[in-house]
Amino acid sequence: MALSQSDTEFLIRELTKELDAKPDGAGKNLIARCPCCGKEGKYGIYIGKQTVRKKPFMSHCFSCGRSTYSLEGLLDFIGRPDLMIAPTTDLNAKLGTTLLFPLEEGEEIDDALGIVELPEFYRRCFTHPYLKTRGFTYDDYEYFQVGSTRGLNFRYDDYVIFPIIDRGDIVGYVSRHTWSKDEIDRHNSRVRRKGGYRILRFRNSTENDFVKLLYNYDAVKEGVTDTIIITEGIFDVVALTRKKELYDNESMAAVATFGKKISRTQIYKLQSKGVKTVILGYDGDAVEAIKKTADELNAYFRVLIADIPDAKKDWEDLSCDEIDDIFSHRLRTPAEYRLLKVQE
Repeated sequence: MALSQSDTEFLIRELTKELDAKPDGAGKNLIARCPCCGKEGKYGIYIGKQTVRKKPFMSHCFSCGRSTYSLEGLLDFIGRPDLMIAPTTDLNAKLGTTLLFPLEEGEEIDDALGIVELPEFYRRCFTHPYLKTRGFTYDDYEYFQVGSTRGLNFRYDDYVIFPIIDRGDIVGYVSRHTWSKDEIDRHNSRVRRKGGYRILRFRNSTENDFVKLLYNYDAVKEGVTDTIIITEGIFDVVALTRKKELYDNESMAAVATFGKKISRTQIYKLQSKGVKTVILGYDGDAVEAIKKTADELNAYFRVLIADIPDAKKDWEDLSCDEIDDIFSHRLRTPAEYRLLKVQE
């Protein structure tokens, strides 16, 4: 027997009080401390609409793996069978075990990060000739940490180094060589013929997997930041923050996933901050990657896609007027975006 809307709302209120739970950003799950292992923030109860793979009041802990697949099972698990309102479906029926994410048995979201040391002799800078060519302003240097080793560390000569900060800790870094890709390719071509030192365009940290990291994550304020713009790289984040004047805008922030895809850990991290709306801002030439990532995000957030009209331009190349036009007139739902790209 299906629960009525009033019964469902009653159960959600009671579970929220019983477990001291709070809804995630999309309002589809209650997040609480696990009654089994006691891990904070890893236990979820699905409260969205029933789908092929999900049923209301299924629950799962991403730390210890404990799951329940029915309302009755959930209430027994938390010790509140008195809240049972109506009989559930056959308890022997096979149901999916997914809640926030489709996990294999025994799998859990691993968002643990270790603190990373920056390269030796790293010093923060507030002016740099290469960053000047990338449009950096005084506000950018104040808002985003960036530095170099000032020629004192051979491995990082001619690199600018961006720390990746998560909840105040340095958990990684991206080092970008100041030469252009063409210059690096020409140098490496000569090196292959004559021998010598090959230059890497990027020399990044290796301690924490980048699928666990989001650049500018600390700009997403828990319970405050409603909307985020997801981009591919650091310079996209800097450009959008400058051109959309997001420095002091706590309701919206730009983050980078370090490429044209998003991991379940990155989704979980955004969801845990209470984000409700995601604007997917990958480069205009990444049509298939945008479609795939939008589908992955759509289960957890309200998703819009920034449809950049010129596929050759990224956020650095676009003017403020062009960006304003995209946000005013070219934000597409995933369905609209698919239809438009079929027609083009």
